[in-house]
Parts: sequence; structure tokens; C-alpha cells
Amino acid sequence: MLGPLTGTVQLLITLFILLLFARAVLSWVPEMAYSQVGRIIVAATEWYLSPIRRVIPPLGAIDVSFIVGILILYVLNALIGSGSIIGTIISIISSVLIFLVILLVIRVLFGFFRMDPWHPITQMIVAVTDPLVVPFRPWLRRPVTRYGAAQFDWAPVAAIVVLLVAWWLITNLANFGVRF
Repeated sequence: MLGPLTGTVQLLITLFILLLFARAVLSWVPEMAYSQVGRIIVAATEWYLSPIRRVIPPLGAIDVSFIVGILILYVLNALIGSGSIIGTIISIISSVLIFLVILLVIRVLFGFFRMDPWHPITQMIVAVTDPLVVPFRPWLRRPVTRYGAAQFDWAPVAAIVVLLVAWWLITNLANFGVRF
């Protein structure tokens, strides 16, 4: 490819992705958004996020424009880095699988910490991971104790195992003779 220019562009994209993550953290702590650093971060990212926000409105109380923006930049960064469409697709699928595994681990942790089921983040994680967990429900039902409390939920753990196997297979396609 272009060598140093490619590396510089990838570095700039990565730095902007980190700036978008900082913007997301600022949205969780509104007092920080009005600080001097917060205003600089908002000004530096608003030009990129406002067109996305016009196309994709917030989901309830959660603004997903920065997630879409990060995904767009991630795809662009992967395409620049790999130089091939197939390599980019495999990289994206691999990252999505790891992201889903992280969400499933968070869902398992919710069971240990008894999170508020009505909190928007809890509802979002459950809604995103339910399609992955539901297929395992017939085999891994949550037994209910005598007092009505449910025991440990093994269905998300089974989904984690399946996703990790899928991730391993996808990331090791080159070892099985697939060339990019």
C-alpha cells in the first residue's frame, strides 16, 4: 500500500475513535460535558456525529450516533489496514463476535450483581443478547428454587462458548487454506 501515509491515516482514525469514546463518557456524566475539555471534545466531534444523528435518531434515551460513527470509522480503518475487502469483512466479523461476547459476559455479571432490570443500559444489553441466548433456553432452563428465586442462568454461558468457537474459526481461516 502507501506505507507511511497509510499508517498516518490509520493513526488519525484511531485517535478520532478515541475522541468519540471520550464523547460517549461525557454523555454519561453531564457535568463534564460543560467543562472546558468537554466543550472542546463536543466541538471536535459534533461535525461528524450530527449528520449521523439526522439519519439514525436516538433509541429511547440512548444516543447511538457515536456507536454508528465508531463503526463507520472502524470499517474504514480496517479497509485501509488490510487492503482487501475479504480481510476487512473477516476483521469486522471477528470484532463483532468479540463485542457480543463482552455483552454476554456483562449479562452474566448482571445476574451476580442483581442489576435494575428497568435501567436503559440493562435493557439494551438484554435486548441485544436475547437472540443469542434464546436458542439455548430449551436445553438450559433456569430452575426456580422453592422460594421463587431463579438459579444461575447457563444459557448466556453457552452462547459465549459458541461465539468464541465461531471467533476462533473465523480468525484462523488462513490456517485452513483460505488466502486473502
